[in-house]
Order: sequence, then structure tokens, then C-alpha cells
Amino acid sequence: MPPFRDEVVFVITAGSQITRVQYGLPESLTPAQRAVPTRVYKVANDDGKTSFSLEGAESDVIYPIRKGIIQDMDALLYLIESLYRTTTNADTNSPFAPILLTCNSEWQPKQIEDIITHMFKKVHVPAVTIIPESLAALYAYALQIACVVNVGEEKTEITPIIDFNIVESAQAVVEIGGKDINRALQSLLPTLQTYQIEDLKRSPIYEVLNDKSMSFFGEPSAPATSSVEDEGIVDVAAIVANGNAREILAQREQKKSSKQVELKNSEMPRNSFIDSKGQKVEVGTERFKGTEDIIERLSHEIGNVIGKLDDIARRGDCWENIIIVGGPTVIKGFVDAMLLSLQEHFLITRGTTYSELPSGLNTPGYGTPPTTPAVYGQTLGHGQVPTMIKIAKMAEYFIGWKGHTWEDAPFLGSQIAAKQIFTPGIASIDGAYISREDFAERGAREIWNLGLL
Repeated sequence: MPPFRDEVVFVITAGSQITRVQYGLPESLTPAQRAVPTRVYKVANDDGKTSFSLEGAESDVIYPIRKGIIQDMDALLYLIESLYRTTTNADTNSPFAPILLTCNSEWQPKQIEDIITHMFKKVHVPAVTIIPESLAALYAYALQIACVVNVGEEKTEITPIIDFNIVESAQAVVEIGGKDINRALQSLLPTLQTYQIEDLKRSPIYEVLNDKSMSFFGEPSAPATSSVEDEGIVDVAAIVANGNAREILAQREQKKSSKQVELKNSEMPRNSFIDSKGQKVEVGTERFKGTEDIIERLSHEIGNVIGKLDDIARRGDCWENIIIVGGPTVIKGFVDAMLLSLQEHFLITRGTTYSELPSGLNTPGYGTPPTTPAVYGQTLGHGQVPTMIKIAKMAEYFIGWKGHTWEDAPFLGSQIAAKQIFTPGIASIDGAYISREDFAERGAREIWNLGLL
């Protein structure tokens, strides 16, 4: 019998920074979660030592994690402990909720061991496990093989996973993320304040146009349709019979003028949004720009990563199961544009000759074709890949998540993993956590024997 209550667990996703926390294991997994602080504040004590607080002056702020890298371990340990205690209302000496924490490839082995040691020695949790954030995303999609692209604020991790195992030799961290979109937008809209740029990016009018939604950058996807029903059709017989032609025609014209032709955002030269201070801000077609560089860069990097896989069949599997998560995925059209870019650069049609390879395979600096018949590791001739590129489809049986975007798929995957690891009777991942007894006998290094990192 596990040394904790089976109906609760504490889940924190902390890849690039701590972003989500959940307490409890509902029967139906839902996006119910709590927005949490991503920073703490230094407090100077009378004894000269430094402590931390969740509140303080801006001059004393500390971000424990930046770009996925742990910058201040003491601050991070304080933040995790504070979140655990305040969320679970745990008794200081006998907390009952196990903890699952996600990490990313930037975390060092000693840092992971230090976190585990602190949770057992200082917080006295009953059990701990840590899993990679990319693996958590995989669980959310109910897949075994995929290429997980986690687009963060300042960096992106691209991780190929084969049979639940991360291929570390092919994994890549790219110094580009959501903030680069903000910088591009700021250069296009210099009169907007920094916070307004972020508000625009999160608004419904900001979108990435592609071949299916092209308007100001190509042909519109479909002509605007009028909402006026039976426009131009007049029942002359009825007018004559009633003898009130002037009145009927006047009413009809009034009805027509009151109904406006509804244009889609992509067909409007200008549109407006309300910023976080309640101001109405109007912008032009700049609201369709800003993502070009990040999409182009990530497309090439994804190709580089998948091309490093030795097994051609597994390479093809990854191309057909690309998972894109992270903040920018909420931007309308972003994921579709990524797919179109990947297909444009890398898709190989049946019967393609060497000279007809997609542009991405011939781009200088991104794997210029060598003299041997291999490009990016994509074997030419028989067995060449990819002949199909697809974005992985989210599992549809998480009813509570319908209608929600998937930028936080790693959080859903963490919930799934926690339920499978910690819940007696339904647990399908045996021996995937460290108990107090395990820690007492073998220490924090036991985490490396679990096969999750």
C-alpha cells in the first residue's frame, strides 16, 4: 500500500518556468488548474542571511527559472515548497500528497537530486517523481512515438521520442520563442506599449494567415457573404394586392441597410482589440505578421532533429506525429502555418528526383545536399522520407478539455502520468516514483533507476 492518500496528488509543470499547478486527482481529467507565481522576492534578514517571499518590491524580484535553466536553486526550492504547502494545506510534519514535477533538458542531474532531497528532508512528502516535460506532452496525445516541439517564451525544445524514450542525441534547444514574436510586432507597431503588444498577440484579431485564410497577402479563402436574406427579390403580386407599395418598399430598404455584410478578420484592412487597461486599440494588417521568422527557423530545426534519427521507419513515424505545444500555439493559424512550412521544405513526393528535393533540403546552412545520397539523414531513392507530414491529433476522450487550446498539453500529460503512477488499482507505471523508504535507503540518485529521465 503506497504511503499516501490515493485520491490526491500535487502536480507542477516547470519546464521553462513554473506555469501550472494542480492539487487532486479528479476522475475526469480537466484543465482545472491554478495560475501560479513564476517569481519570488529576496528578503534581507537581520542576521545577514537572505530568505524569500511571494510578495515584495520589484527591485528584489528573482526568477528561479529562465529559459528553462534553473538560475537560483534556493529560490526555486522555496517556490515549490510554498506552492505545495499553500495548495494542499499540508501539515508541516505529515503531508499526504505525493508530488510530480516536470523538468526539461536544461536541468542538471545534481539540480534534480537537490530538488528531490529537499522535498523529502524539508517538506517531508510521501513520494516524489520527476518526468521530462516533453514526455508529459506525449502522454497527453496517447502516443509512443512523436517529435515534440515545445515553444517557450525565450527558447524552444525539439525532442524526438521513440517508444517513450527520449532520443537525447537528436534533441535540440533553439534560442527562439514567443518573445521573438513580440519583438517583431514591436518593430511593426512602434507606437504600441510593450504590454499592448502582448495583449494584441493574445487577442482574437491576431492570427497567422496561410493558404487557407489568405486575404491581404493573397486570394481570400472565400468571398464575404451578405446576411441579407433573399436580397433583391420583391413579391410584386403581394404589394399590388395590399395596395401599400411605398410602405413595403421603404420597410425593405430599412431592413437591408440595418444588416451589414460580415467580414472575417482576415478580410478587414483594420480591426481593433481591447488592451489589458481597457483601451480600444486599432491596428492594420500588422496583426497578421510577426511569426515568419520563428516558423521558418523552427521548421528547419525540426528537420535537423528528425534527420538525426538512424532508423528510417522511426523517422517517418516522427514526421507523421509532430506535437507542437507552448504559448504561441494559441495564436490562430500558427500550428497550420508550421505544418505548411514543414511540408514546403521537407515533403518528398513519390518519384521525386534528387534535383527536385524540397527547398529545405537544399537551403545553405540547413543541410546543403552532400555528394552521397543522404540529406538530413533522409535516405534518397527507395525508402526516402518524409512522404507524409502531419500534426499529431490530440486524444478525444478527455471530455473536460474540449474547447480548450493545447498549449498546456504537458500539464494534461502530467495529470495522466500522476494518475497512472500514484493511484492504486489503476496504476500502469510501476516503480515510477521514489518513496520515503526508497530515499532513506538509496537517496536521491534512485531517480535515475526509474527510467523516466
